[in-house]
Amino acid sequence: MGEPVEFAMQFTVTEPVFTRAHADELIELGRMADGYGLHSIGIGDTGFRLSDAVSRTTLLALGTTRALVGLRPTNPWTRDPQIAAAFLATLDSMTGGRAFMEIATGDSAVRSIGRKPATRARLTEYVACVRDLLANGRGSFQGREIRAYGGARPPVRISIGAEGPRMLELAGEIGDAVSIGTGVTAEVVSWSLDRVARGGRGAEPWFTVRSALDDDREAARAQVRASLASILHHSMRHGVEDRLVPEEFHAAIRDYVRGYTLAEHQSTGGANERLMERLGLTGFAMQRWGLAGDAADWIERIGELRANGIRRIWLANRGRMPQLKRMLRTFGEDVLPRVR
Repeated sequence: MGEPVEFAMQFTVTEPVFTRAHADELIELGRMADGYGLHSIGIGDTGFRLSDAVSRTTLLALGTTRALVGLRPTNPWTRDPQIAAAFLATLDSMTGGRAFMEIATGDSAVRSIGRKPATRARLTEYVACVRDLLANGRGSFQGREIRAYGGARPPVRISIGAEGPRMLELAGEIGDAVSIGTGVTAEVVSWSLDRVARGGRGAEPWFTVRSALDDDREAARAQVRASLASILHHSMRHGVEDRLVPEEFHAAIRDYVRGYTLAEHQSTGGANERLMERLGLTGFAMQRWGLAGDAADWIERIGELRANGIRRIWLANRGRMPQLKRMLRTFGEDVLPRVR
């Protein structure tokens, strides 16, 4: 089998209204993930769909005793560093030192409030400020002195989401971990790990996949397309250069980025998914980022990812609550014992 692979999972609850029953089920989802031995679990930080991440992350944490729990990813725009540090301190105390924060420059969460993705300088300053606030209650950000009271707190794991060459190097410089969104093909994996290593901090590399698991493999592949449409856009929004994209796809990807519809972000069967298909990019995206199918497909694909040099994988689990639990159970019982 070779060197083992570690797994983490991000949960996206798609019910438009979040009820008390959903809250109880989210706690149970955390308990299940913990029982299967997932390294980390997280909730995406965006208000784009009127879905609060902090409350959901807290509920998820209540079901755990071992897994790391946190926002994944947040960004340097929608939460002041003091607010982010306060949440991290609370979550870390509540979980006995198992909180984490993943931060990236921002996509739909920041574009939907009229902002552009943060610069690398802003992200770097934000991370330093949060760390300083936790360590000694004093930090600075964008020319402001910020104070926090309540005593020094232990450091909290901070992961940096990265997709381009310069962000990978920065993530390797300032992150405790790196969530790598460049893709999972052998060439891209090797290139990405080299870029992260240049940062010199020894950050732990995790690779992000867009995933769907179902007994009906075609249903799983249909389900994952909206997520692939999302990562295809934000990973290529700054251009295809220096991203190891075959030249035959360059023109189509540029057209795709120009034609992307924010209001249809991760909309199943939506305009972006249809545009990706029309431009002949679905197969490219699936090979670059996808992990979709039934349990046997997953076992085979994870074997490929291991052969490509990947040892830590962030999985996506998106859907209504019964679907999330079903996918997690299938992964934990039918896939995980075969790939560890």
